Amino acid sequence: MRYRLVRLAVAALLLPLLGGLSNVAAQGVAQTGTISGRVVDDQGGALAGVQVYISAALGTQTHSNGEYILTRVPEGTQTLHARLLGYRPEAATVAVSANQTATQNFTMRRDPLQLQTLVVTGTQTPRMNLDASVAVTSLTPTDIQRAVPRSTSEVLRYVPGFTRVESSGGEVNENYSVRGILGVEYVNFLEDGLPVFPTMHTYFMNADNLIRFDENVERLEIVRGGASALFGSNTPGAMLNLLNKTGGDEFGGAVRATGATEGLARLDMNANGPLGDAMRFNVGGFYRYDHGVRDPGFPGIRGGQVKASVTRLLSNGYIRLSAKVIDDRNQFILDLPFTNQNDPQYVPGFGDYGSFNSPEALNLRVPTPTGDLDLPLDNGLRTKAQWYTADASFDLTPEWHLQNTAQWMQDQQEWNALVPSNVLAATDFATAAKGQGGLGLPAGTTVALTYTNQFDANGTTHLPFTTPNGLVAPGQLIHVSKPLSAIQDQFQLRRTFGKHTLSFGTYFANYTQDNHWFFTQILTDVGDQTHFLDAVVTPAGGGAPDSVTKNGFVNQLSGYTNGSGQTSIISGVLGGEIQLTDQLRADVGVRGEYDKYVQVAEQTSAFDLDLNPATTYNNETFGNGSFRHFTRGIKDWSASLGLNYALQRNLSLYAAGARGYKMPALDEFLQASAQQQVNLFESRQVQSVEGGVKGFMGPFAFTVGGFWTKLKNVVSQGLVIDPVTGASAWVIQPSPENKSYGAELELVVNPVPGFQLLGAATLLKAELGSGAGADIGSRLNGVPTSIANAAALYTIRDLQLKADWHWVDKRPTAISAGPSLPAYSYFNLGAGFNLTQGTTINADLLNAFQGKGLEEGNPRVVSTGGIFLARPILPRRFQVSVRYDLGGGGTPR
Repeated sequence: MRYRLVRLAVAALLLPLLGGLSNVAAQGVAQTGTISGRVVDDQGGALAGVQVYISAALGTQTHSNGEYILTRVPEGTQTLHARLLGYRPEAATVAVSANQTATQNFTMRRDPLQLQTLVVTGTQTPRMNLDASVAVTSLTPTDIQRAVPRSTSEVLRYVPGFTRVESSGGEVNENYSVRGILGVEYVNFLEDGLPVFPTMHTYFMNADNLIRFDENVERLEIVRGGASALFGSNTPGAMLNLLNKTGGDEFGGAVRATGATEGLARLDMNANGPLGDAMRFNVGGFYRYDHGVRDPGFPGIRGGQVKASVTRLLSNGYIRLSAKVIDDRNQFILDLPFTNQNDPQYVPGFGDYGSFNSPEALNLRVPTPTGDLDLPLDNGLRTKAQWYTADASFDLTPEWHLQNTAQWMQDQQEWNALVPSNVLAATDFATAAKGQGGLGLPAGTTVALTYTNQFDANGTTHLPFTTPNGLVAPGQLIHVSKPLSAIQDQFQLRRTFGKHTLSFGTYFANYTQDNHWFFTQILTDVGDQTHFLDAVVTPAGGGAPDSVTKNGFVNQLSGYTNGSGQTSIISGVLGGEIQLTDQLRADVGVRGEYDKYVQVAEQTSAFDLDLNPATTYNNETFGNGSFRHFTRGIKDWSASLGLNYALQRNLSLYAAGARGYKMPALDEFLQASAQQQVNLFESRQVQSVEGGVKGFMGPFAFTVGGFWTKLKNVVSQGLVIDPVTGASAWVIQPSPENKSYGAELELVVNPVPGFQLLGAATLLKAELGSGAGADIGSRLNGVPTSIANAAALYTIRDLQLKADWHWVDKRPTAISAGPSLPAYSYFNLGAGFNLTQGTTINADLLNAFQGKGLEEGNPRVVSTGGIFLARPILPRRFQVSVRYDLGGGGTPR
């Protein structure tokens, strides 16, 4: 009896497996056929790299002549799709017979705004941009290459709604904002659907530090507006989702070599394709070396990244493992010295390519109470990071879809920069107030300045100070070490009910963050590459001269921060897509989140290293070994309702209203001195309403929209410097509400064959709201009333000419009446030529007419004599690249 029961049990276990094997066997003998054909554009030209597919597991790509062959197609009637970024997708029904070849050709029309491109960002199910109830912009690699962005964020100047987009500080850690009031902390950078870090901004690091464009990129999708809060934790402003290539069933790839004036050399490579019938791979990356268009006197930019993925295609989905490693150093450029705010010009002795940086700041070390501290300025903004990701996506049944993505990352982030605080006449340095960067000594005190590291022909050092402008720059040499780590898991379960969809998702993350900040005070001259100065002061009325610096340091350690902590994030979202009529669809959802913070920070004390109060340069601020401990739990929710109404096949209306939130980042608690200050912090609330129209008609495509946005519960903090004593204090306080409203426009038109015009513009007003007292309604600092980008492309045979114009209106620098940063514009000019099939050479002249547009001024500077500090756009650069394209790409997403 027992033996019989065992046999029955074994049979029960084996029957499902045997059934599965029999199904496999049946599939193995299933009758299949082949589909072949050719894909051309509306001018009859062959299109290479077109994805031709029946499903994610059954597809191919066209060759350079536009031809394709798709084998192992099950017999019967099949729906065949053709897709290529920049073109409208096509589909056809094909009858397939066993052991026979069917023919299906396609003619594809251009889709310049990608309105008929499937988007996967900001939607619960992949759908065409035209059908989305949010404002979406899709950029192809061609779009990105045409923009020739100098930073990760600069490509966003092609996207309306982004009201600050610039690269004046270098390639990373840039300033960007959405609709005037939502800055870097409200913009979520994702890669293949997962945030690059669980919080988008921490002190001395923005999310753009963690992402790079290279030949691995398939496309970039940007969703702006409050509805993005449903599709990502802490995302009430915008989402940028960089989608990488994954490999098709044919080998492909690309190689690009780039060189430019001021010492740039860069190599990009990518390869992708099959590893057997059901395996796909993608691998690539870049390395570049660059002195910098503002030459610091040393190689300020060097490094690169590598990405790789392996995908196992299944009959009902895929499993993908991927990795990314970055080891990259970038120069960070701070404010430069100008005169004449209405028509900014550099001070005498400073040129268009000046960096206000110095090789004299390399390999420096200063004493501290626990030993010497190295100041690695040549590391610049260094990202040394790695990401490892596992992604699984399955269609459990025709109605049920499941996807889970898990990731671990680690980063040894650094921020090293020489930061000017002010510009003074050398004769004023001794008596100017400490808050202005001077020594604050009595009137009549004189100062003798000598160069710390300059030598004459005889090797004599400490040469007398002399420059064309007679100016000195008190500043800071800063070293920040910021180790980070994070684990994330994102889960989605989706169920379709005919034309309707219901989805449920969860997001879990835990991130750790250490902060080690070291601030020194230095004194330099004012020039393209600065020189350190030493100062000896003589009291008014005579007396013994006194050295107030050592090796160019006014203070060897004036600021110190040491802390560590972690944050745990738990978030859930429930959403639905309801097809109310054949033309009208509603997208609705709600998200809840709880964040738990644990922060530890070291207390500081004053230390006199040589026990001599007269030598103030080594009177330091340092940790004293006692610590503050804080915890905080914050919860919040977001909700969104979006509508899309299809007026015609090529024209739709969309509207959305949302309530979103932005949780604090962990290190916002770092400088708190008491739990009461920590309790001031709540999640910031974002309310938004928007709507518009999307459409295309022949050679004309456009999106036009309007928006209204309010930002509430703002708690601001920062370092405040007393204008008299120069003492600094970290202040945490509530701030007024911010509001903005305006319009956005995207436009592409092909008036004649070969000629294309593109434009994007935002018109807005950003103002202070409740809590601003008499200043309610005043324009916000730094926000223009208009920002625009326009480009013209002319193609004749194998030659393409392009011109690109960017405009930024003037921006106030203070709430009260005062000077504004002037409006500016700049032009990029370029040309491309197809040398052979697959080989292209491009030449670009960036900022062709040497514009000096100011992106920001230093609000802490009390300028004198008409001299002020501001950060201008990057100067002219000539760049040439040669690219060889092997084709390839990825499986349909």
